[in-house]
Amino acid sequence: MSDIFLKRQAALRRGIDFSRARCLEIGALTTPVLTRGESDVLYADRVDTEGLLRQFAWDPGVSRDNLVPVDVVWLDRPLKECVDGLFDLVVASHVAEHVPDLIGWLHEASEVLSEGGEIRLMLPDARFSFDALRGLTRLSDLLVAWMQKRRTPDPRDILDFALNKVRDSDVRCQDFHDGLALPGDMKAQYSLEEALDWVRPALSDPSHYVDVHCWVLTPRHFATLMVPLAREGILELACAGFEDTAPPGFEFGVFFRVEPDVERRVESWERMARQAADPLPGSAAARRMREETAPRVEARRGWRERLMAVPGRVRRLLR
Repeated sequence: MSDIFLKRQAALRRGIDFSRARCLEIGALTTPVLTRGESDVLYADRVDTEGLLRQFAWDPGVSRDNLVPVDVVWLDRPLKECVDGLFDLVVASHVAEHVPDLIGWLHEASEVLSEGGEIRLMLPDARFSFDALRGLTRLSDLLVAWMQKRRTPDPRDILDFALNKVRDSDVRCQDFHDGLALPGDMKAQYSLEEALDWVRPALSDPSHYVDVHCWVLTPRHFATLMVPLAREGILELACAGFEDTAPPGFEFGVFFRVEPDVERRVESWERMARQAADPLPGSAAARRMREETAPRVEARRGWRERLMAVPGRVRRLLR
């Protein structure tokens, strides 16, 4: 296993007593965070095992031998109708960005949490992933998907993904962090005609599922999106913790817990927004920011020094 996966697994499992916890992992595919040998876990996906084998027939890395057997199919019914009982931990790694209706998905996941239970997600950071050329998700995008109760990606999301996706081999988080690769130097993987081919099936059949990243996020941006949803009671979920992006990793973790108190849940997301680093310390972006702000800082310092040099009475007048 890669160091990135082991770090991801450690973050999503931290503090959980697996001798007692009942768990649900969503979209484990071939790399489960939780295993049956050490935890009481059920595996959920949008289709059954045979459906996943058909969906990923193009991928030699997905086979019957390494695919996690699907216990729960969660597609067109609320999750609470697909499972029996409640769970102490619901985990999804690199799944939520694919979900057509993220708000509805989180709400349904929260409905199967036991008291004090948590939803834990790992998500790609758009600054360091093949989404680097795409614009960040807007609050209106999330709300429209929720109001429409989408179960398949919107054609506009499919087209935006296909028009702007960077080739995987061209994306290395450490290079973005160090300034060796910049979004302006990147080129989209697909031509315009290829991108149109991605979206045509969804336009002709609204039930057709195309596997794309519907949501483009960074840690701070995610937290700012959650603030109004928490304030208005659209989601009664607080931030129970987060893992900031840390190169060479390209992902961040967000943990959720049900919180009925509006002020507490809003404050939790505001706190995450303050704590999430953007730009990351030591990054090329951080150095550029310092270089851009240094002249302004120096000018203010010089102004203060000149102001302090004048007599006190005149200084008060200048103020």
